[in-house]
Amino acid sequence: MPFIEEEFEILKPTKALFVVRDILKCSLKESQRHLDKQRLKQNQQIVRKSQMIQGVVSLIYFKPNKKQGKLVFETKDFGVFDKPPQVYTHPKGYFYHESLLDCIQSYFGKNAHPAHRLDYETSGLVLAGKTLQSAKDLKALFMQKKVQKTYLALAHGLVNKSIIIDKPILTPENIQKDLRIRSQISPSGKPSTTLVEPLSYNAFLDVSLLKITPLTGRTHQIRLHLSSVNHRIVGEGLYGVIDENAREYLQLKRENNAPLLMLHAASLEFELKGARYKIASPMPQRFMPFLKD
Repeated sequence: MPFIEEEFEILKPTKALFVVRDILKCSLKESQRHLDKQRLKQNQQIVRKSQMIQGVVSLIYFKPNKKQGKLVFETKDFGVFDKPPQVYTHPKGYFYHESLLDCIQSYFGKNAHPAHRLDYETSGLVLAGKTLQSAKDLKALFMQKKVQKTYLALAHGLVNKSIIIDKPILTPENIQKDLRIRSQISPSGKPSTTLVEPLSYNAFLDVSLLKITPLTGRTHQIRLHLSSVNHRIVGEGLYGVIDENAREYLQLKRENNAPLLMLHAASLEFELKGARYKIASPMPQRFMPFLKD
């Protein structure tokens, strides 16, 4: 897990600030931050930074691992990772789950961070800066709309021509409870545009393979826009369904039993420091059964 609790034995009386520093091999400033967040305990009691301690203590700390993604491209400034479906880009709490950040920091160290994020349900390419500055530079490219992203999606129904979906989206503001996590098509929302291009159609399953290019980056934009034109993504449980089914889907998600969403971030194209990059990810294996007619 990203945050673990581990026990350590302190053989001689030592100030707590130095205990954390020596265990994590970090700076005193970072040690102070861990103590401020009450991550060091002895006998189930919070240890203060100036406290002298000896014996067994427990420490909560972030321990990255490489399980939750694959490094597919790398330069001296950044790496590109292929995120599996049903993995968060960032951790969302102690002892809750692993995330792509684990993978990124296991490769590049604690200062490495993703420059953008994918939904938990969505697989595909995520760009990560190796340092705080490179992550900041890459985030600026996304903010300035200088990164072109394309996705692959499997959607219900026949899509036999290209579509431009231009509908404003109202996104939730820090509300992560029940169905209020859903974005909405609303006149009071922000302008949102999605380009849809059909690639193939499986008549037996009535499923279309689509290339998607979002021109804006609203929360759940592709999922909501496709549902709004009656081409819900295969595996979609939040949009284009009745509220009761959406709540069932969220419960399955909490239990890690939700169906796989057929949405994949397939390519990233951008320019950085005078070099042009185009990185692509292959068709996911989970798409293959839907492509056989």
